[in-house]
Amino acid sequence: MRFTPDEVTRGLLDEVDRVFADAGPGASRRELFALLGDRRLVAVHYPEEYGGRGLRLTDHAAVAERMGLAGLPDEVHLVTVQGVGCSLLTAGTEEQRRRWLPRVAAGRAFASLLLSEPNAGSDLTAIETTAVPDGDGYVVTGRKAWNLYADWSDFGLVSVRTRAGRDRYDGISFLLVPFDAPGVALRPVRREAGEPYYTVVLDGVRVGRDALIGPEHQGWPLLIRAIGFERAGFDYLSRAQRWLRTAGELVDAAPPAERARLRVDLLRHERAVANARALAFRAVNTADGFDMDEVASAYSKLACGEAAQGVARWAATELTGGADGDRLRVVRHALAEAPELSISGGAVELQLDLIAVDQCTGSA
Repeated sequence: MRFTPDEVTRGLLDEVDRVFADAGPGASRRELFALLGDRRLVAVHYPEEYGGRGLRLTDHAAVAERMGLAGLPDEVHLVTVQGVGCSLLTAGTEEQRRRWLPRVAAGRAFASLLLSEPNAGSDLTAIETTAVPDGDGYVVTGRKAWNLYADWSDFGLVSVRTRAGRDRYDGISFLLVPFDAPGVALRPVRREAGEPYYTVVLDGVRVGRDALIGPEHQGWPLLIRAIGFERAGFDYLSRAQRWLRTAGELVDAAPPAERARLRVDLLRHERAVANARALAFRAVNTADGFDMDEVASAYSKLACGEAAQGVARWAATELTGGADGDRLRVVRHALAEAPELSISGGAVELQLDLIAVDQCTGSA
């Protein structure tokens, strides 16, 4: 299955292109989000009353893909609009939706999905951050790890333990925490390449009962829904496409004697990225409303991650001999970042387990 945009989607992509063209090369990334928000392009699948256009999830995915190719940070859009925004749409109160979603859709508010912790990576049932009832609210204490672009965020959707559960899935709740609340601190963790990760420290942060998203103690289904779109691998696909674009430029600049062989290799990677893209859009196309099928997402995430890693390794091995400064930086960045794609958003082993269970039982 290959995703081919219909007339509606093509119209949206034309609008996105016009926004970037009119803004010019000097516009900052935040300015571009705001300009896209002014045209209701940031979250086209949101209902109109919350700043969207009431369109399909596939339309949103196509717009997000175009934005990523233009250089806007995939994680900001993915986490804010999908992970947090769609959680508010499906489980938030009307007051919570009206407070945050119009600003998100306008490209003027951003969010973090605070799930992982130093001792809770792929196993998100191991979280230790607590929210202790206190009068008409909660006191939140803990640390959330490995968060990209947390310095952009105005608020976070935080997984917490509100009681000792009867099993590891019980006792998990979700709270909305403004990042300007007393007790919230961001600590950058430098990486070899790319934006830093942030540890978000929650030191006795007080929030009201109206910060609770969904039922208290029963937040695991919401957690799975929140990470569903992330695990479809669209941020990995965007990396693969950008890295492939640079690789193609390097092939064109290669010595004539090497160019034919390199173009054969380039074609192989182009096919891998195209197949990964087809799986990503298939996962979106089979979604039930805002709920992604976790097996379809697992196939997509694996394919997108492997395609991106393949491009990065090939470019670093075969194409850096005559690379200029800018392209060489892209390749080095890709090679440094590629190994993380096997871990972030759910480790490869977890995705393989989902696929294996589905293959053996017919239902994950």
